[in-house]
Amino acid sequence: MNYYKYYKSIILICLCFLAVANANAQSDWEIPEKEQENVSFIMFDDDMILEGSIAYENSCTSCHGTPGQDDYMPMAPSPGDLASDQFQEQKDGTIFYKIKKGRGSMPKFEDVFADDETWNIVAYIRSFNKNYKQPIPDLGGIIIPEYKLKLDFDENVDKLVVKVFSKEIPQAEVDVSAFVKGMFGKFLLGKTQTNELGIAYLDIDPQLPGDAEGKLHIMVKASKGYGLAKLNQKMKMVQPTIHKSAIEGRHIWSTDEMAPIWLKTSFFITIFGVWTILFFIVIGFYNIKKAGREDLH
Repeated sequence: MNYYKYYKSIILICLCFLAVANANAQSDWEIPEKEQENVSFIMFDDDMILEGSIAYENSCTSCHGTPGQDDYMPMAPSPGDLASDQFQEQKDGTIFYKIKKGRGSMPKFEDVFADDETWNIVAYIRSFNKNYKQPIPDLGGIIIPEYKLKLDFDENVDKLVVKVFSKEIPQAEVDVSAFVKGMFGKFLLGKTQTNELGIAYLDIDPQLPGDAEGKLHIMVKASKGYGLAKLNQKMKMVQPTIHKSAIEGRHIWSTDEMAPIWLKTSFFITIFGVWTILFFIVIGFYNIKKAGREDLH
């Protein structure tokens, strides 16, 4: 029996199977038309883009790379550059659906991100398209409540107090999340819901670094159904923080005004001496080269 031909046939069958599987993996997405027409009921803003960038960085960058940089992973099917014209031609609902459902090597994120968090990612992706115009949703008679927020700080228990109203009526069971804005983004304080009085409480760590007046830049978001409200406010909640130079008190010349005259004199003499030595070294090389030429003659 010719085992060579037998093994060759098996290998050929396996290769054909892999080719078919790969072709199926690269086939077009099958997205219901209703899902394609899905749009955000919230207009994209800077806060949504910022939150979307954080979620994207944590969950999407490893495969898709940074939009506009063409640094996506070489995979089949290819993730592609999300800032490309080809990708940006897709509808918002299509992008939203793909993030939620996934396929093949792309995991589904419907159990990871809530709908509003998924729309944040869409908002971030759209921020790379200068020609993008967000479609206005057809509310179909749905009335979106207008929430108003009021923030207080209870220093006795170190808690942020968030009150949510709609037409002066306290709103219960509203989702509330609060962040502290810092130099490198946002720090999550916590998430909770309002009680029957429309009040939510979130813990504040008194060790958080504030400004010179002990204020923190608080960012609060309240949402329920299609209703959404945001509020940014600086509040005195922690001990004042005096920012100092990283080398202050550690280095003898941390400030020029405090440096003694002998140190300044020594510094300039040293600099002058170094440049003088370098000058003589250059002259020396020049003379050596010149002497070598004369010897040749």
